[in-house]
Amino acid sequence: MISIARSICLWISAGLLVAIPFLLAVDFGGVYHWSQYVAAIAMMVAVLFAIPGLSDTTASTSIRQHAILLPLGILVAWAWFQTLPLPGGIVAWLSPGSHVAYTQWLDGLVGSAQQAASYPISISPEDTIHVASLFTVLIPLCFAASLVFHGRLRLQVLLSAIAITGASVAILGFYRKLDPTADLWMFTPRSTSFGGFVNRNNAALMLNLGLASSLGLLSWRMMALHAVELDDPEFEFNDLLALVSDRESFVGLLSGTACIAGLLVNGSRGGVVAAMFGLMLAFGYVRPRRGLISVPVLLVVLAISVAVLITPMNLNLESISRWEFFSEEADTLQSDGRLLHWQDGWRAAKAHLPGGAGVSAYAYAYLPHQVVSPSSWFEHADNLWLEMLVETGIVGVIVAVWFLTILLIALNRLSYSADPLDQGVRVAGWYAISAIAVSQFFDMGMAIPANLIAALLICTAIISRDIANGGASAKPPSLDAESYHGHGDYGDYEDEYDDEEPAKEDDSTASSSPKIRLKSNRKGTGIASLSTPGWVGSTVLAVTSIALGALAMPGLRQDAISGSMLSRLKDEYNEWRLNAESLAKMEDALKERVATRPSPLIRGRLAMVQRDRGRIAETTEWRPQTKEQMLSIYRQVDLQRRELPYPPQPKPPVPKTFESQSHYADAWQTCLDTLPVCPLAQEPRGSLLRLKPVMVSTESQIQPGQLSPANVADNAAKHLLVFYAGDSARQFALGKDALSRGDMAQATEAFHAALESSANLTPQVMRLLREHPALSVADVIPNESRAMRLAATDYLKWENPDPEFFHRATETIRCGEGESMAQRASCHAVVGDVHFYLGDTEKGQDYYQRAIRLAPDQARYRVSLIEHLMAKGMNSQALAQARQGRQSISDDPRFQRFIDKIADANREALNAPGDVAPVDRKKVDAILNGTR
Repeated sequence: MISIARSICLWISAGLLVAIPFLLAVDFGGVYHWSQYVAAIAMMVAVLFAIPGLSDTTASTSIRQHAILLPLGILVAWAWFQTLPLPGGIVAWLSPGSHVAYTQWLDGLVGSAQQAASYPISISPEDTIHVASLFTVLIPLCFAASLVFHGRLRLQVLLSAIAITGASVAILGFYRKLDPTADLWMFTPRSTSFGGFVNRNNAALMLNLGLASSLGLLSWRMMALHAVELDDPEFEFNDLLALVSDRESFVGLLSGTACIAGLLVNGSRGGVVAAMFGLMLAFGYVRPRRGLISVPVLLVVLAISVAVLITPMNLNLESISRWEFFSEEADTLQSDGRLLHWQDGWRAAKAHLPGGAGVSAYAYAYLPHQVVSPSSWFEHADNLWLEMLVETGIVGVIVAVWFLTILLIALNRLSYSADPLDQGVRVAGWYAISAIAVSQFFDMGMAIPANLIAALLICTAIISRDIANGGASAKPPSLDAESYHGHGDYGDYEDEYDDEEPAKEDDSTASSSPKIRLKSNRKGTGIASLSTPGWVGSTVLAVTSIALGALAMPGLRQDAISGSMLSRLKDEYNEWRLNAESLAKMEDALKERVATRPSPLIRGRLAMVQRDRGRIAETTEWRPQTKEQMLSIYRQVDLQRRELPYPPQPKPPVPKTFESQSHYADAWQTCLDTLPVCPLAQEPRGSLLRLKPVMVSTESQIQPGQLSPANVADNAAKHLLVFYAGDSARQFALGKDALSRGDMAQATEAFHAALESSANLTPQVMRLLREHPALSVADVIPNESRAMRLAATDYLKWENPDPEFFHRATETIRCGEGESMAQRASCHAVVGDVHFYLGDTEKGQDYYQRAIRLAPDQARYRVSLIEHLMAKGMNSQALAQARQGRQSISDDPRFQRFIDKIADANREALNAPGDVAPVDRKKVDAILNGTR
């Protein structure tokens, strides 16, 4: 009875463990905090049911089977350490970037009294605490998995379950593409989503893990039925077809097929490249399996991978294999900005070495180091290894190398196992490791809980199975020419090795030298000795894992409540934002949340509610008489587009203290309180800018030692210009905001940065420059060819433009070879206009001749050249151009008109009286009469 109860407990634990990644995969990959909390509960229950396995030799043979807990535990400990307040000197040594964030980036925003003397390494400690809590509950997960999947039968269930999970993601993705109107909770309206995942690259990692497990199942069955390994040089693909009739192979075949189809359909380049590398390792092409063929195969795979990453493509159900080589709209690794952003990420990593910026703090860490990032905000680096270096520093690198070393050693030792299932696990492990290592250079899918848990289950099973076979105590066999890796002929080990009836060695086999790797001291099912050091160590690990998980659970629950509250408020806020009583209740609830869990997101929502309460109160303080007046005032007191002064000036005036003032002040203080908790946050700085017009009016009430609201808002604007590097729209908005405040220096800086990010904004900026003469065109326009060209085109139409700007334009504008013929012609014409304005007619003619040669069918360039020549009085050259134009573009009447105009001018010149001196009639008469 004890043995049966123990087996039931282990199977319940196995069922819970394999269900977690499946359920998270269909629930947006587990990105929501409630999903993570429920999964954590399932992990804790699973480890409790796995505890009886400590007394079962089929589940627990050595403390070494829990080796994965050591690097994982170090990572967890370091994540928690990053959240502890430390003296500033220690933080400056461990993470200089974090020290700068808590000191220099808070100067001018919060007073010296609010700047703490001690602060954590993490620049977003609340986010780090959440992820550290999530990592902590992974410790009991891995402990339970190392017990449960120590035995063969439950290991088979793990491979099947992960294969089915990957197939389910593919099936859901197919269904959504076939029916875009499908309305299930797991589907998001984003075009980049796939299956139950928000991001198709994240889904691709789960598909690869499913494919890894499918190959493991097929390898197991093929070796058991045909004594041929998947990476055997004698393997033929026809052997796979022979497995169709095998019931247990059917899951692997169907799941593998679905996962491969899903990888082709979901459009993830990183997923396809990872699959190629995974297949290469799974089939042994870069290990001592294939000999010298490894080199050309590796080169071919690398070449194909590069082509996949840089070639635009659009894979969908309508065209599953369509490659759009000349598509200008398709995103590639070259065009989507990741390569550029990685440079900024690397700068952030160097700034935060050796301690990192805090787990899950990447979204803020890179902001001060932006130089070339082309977008507004990279929440992730799209390169997990770079992101890990930024967040965890040297510790993360050590843990990753340690983790990989353990796995590679275990995989190498599994290759000598006589158990076909171990060979299946080995193949699955090689594929999974290579797929993860390659794909995470272009994604951060391992940060998604569904993928992370599935990968950890596979890795834990690999290590546990290695120890089940003896670990380092079992020596590898000697090789001979008659066998492959020492394996002689063997039949189906499926019936020989199971959890309840282990194999018995034949006397003749035992007397001869082993040709296969044998377990040391393999025993049957029974109760392990309670006095052995291994049992004591495993028990200590069990108690420690459960205790750590229990300590982390309350934090995950609070985060889940906060996440649920934020989600509900987001969905219902528009419905209640005009109801003052509802906003008051929201504010009270959010204040309670802040007191429990001071998350920056909660504080941001609280500040928004307080701002809206102030807006509603201010609307009533203007004393509107009708509903239409109320709506009009409500629109005009919008903090982003404010049109009315503050404080309100109702008619008749009512001298009193305004309620709106207190709500605005509360929002202001909430934003200031957020900054010491998350010093590089963007949202509170944006709120400070919006609140500036109403807070400046209360500067007379500032207490001694407090910072002026105007100065605080100005410093916030300067910081946002750095944080929004690459986001031209927001930089342009900051420039307009500075113009409205009369801050010309900041407006110049903002417009200059916006044009550096996007030259297409040049016409809009030039209109604002014309309206505000105090701004210098030369200071605003950057030394960038396209921006300078567009600015020069517009500036030539102004009255009395600055010649110095045009001199700089002639040095900056480059009509590059990479542009189209029409664009280059237009560029040359603009430069020609500039030279004519500067009086250099020779260069002006030269550039216009270039434009005419590039676009001979465009009459406007020759027409403009003729007008310039006529304006300079060079009629002969203008006539020659007009005649050439009439000959080349005969249907354009303008050239004939130019010819006629020049001819008329010439006739008038000939008929005009000459400059002859007037005749003196007296002198003429004197000459004729002979007198003087």
